[in-house]
Amino acid sequence: MKRSTAVLTLALLASPLCAQDTPAKTPPVNIAGNWDVSFTSPQGAATWRIKFEQSADTLWGTATTDFGALSVTNGWVTGSDLAFTLTLDFNGQSISLNFTGTAKGDTINGQIDVPGVGIQPFAFSGLKVNGASATGGTAGGAFVDRPRRR
Repeated sequence: MKRSTAVLTLALLASPLCAQDTPAKTPPVNIAGNWDVSFTSPQGAATWRIKFEQSADTLWGTATTDFGALSVTNGWVTGSDLAFTLTLDFNGQSISLNFTGTAKGDTINGQIDVPGVGIQPFAFSGLKVNGASATGGTAGGAFVDRPRRR
């Protein structure tokens, strides 16, 4: 009887310690709002306005680009890490731009991966802006087909 009481007491004392081993989940940063996201792809430089909506760790929204309005899909935020996809139609071909990065204050920085088109991932940076007016895409969008200078 004494032995089972000792084992039970030890188990009860150890259980709160086990529960503390799990690190607390960091709440997602607030990404909601308008962002000017700039990048230079192999085809040129561009800045697109992205309006993010957010509920807990889920992101969605709309990007105003050289290719028209694009929906933000597959968006998420975990702590300060974020990811989302923009899919555009380029000459009848669906091309996904997969953004992954980190938010800090009013800036985001990361990489854009464009699978299936034979280019290396390239960097992007974003700045949160006030106001709702869209800038539209700037000339030199990500996949504009134009002659290269020699």
